[in-house]
Amino acid sequence: MTPKDDKTRFEYRVGDEVSYAGAHGMTYGEIARVVTPGPDGAVEIQWEDGRREVKKTRDKSIRLLRRATGRSEADEQRGEKRRSFDSEIAEVRKSDIRRKS
Repeated sequence: MTPKDDKTRFEYRVGDEVSYAGAHGMTYGEIARVVTPGPDGAVEIQWEDGRREVKKTRDKSIRLLRRATGRSEADEQRGEKRRSFDSEIAEVRKSDIRRKS
């Protein structure tokens, strides 16, 4: 398993909205139950048409659309990162601007 694989695996929770890329197009549903937790586990998905199906969490066809809390897959991958601000860099930029003026 490569480090990139770790980033693409999610711990699904009940209520998460997911999509599934199948042979006949995209199917959308919601996690109804976590059968076995963990990266090699399984979840039960209730699709829009009402049927339920168990899928393995490592299946690459499943994509997290939105957490039950409202966060998207992109938000999950980014995590809690914020732009860092370094005061020394800002000082150097200001001095360069003053010098050029």
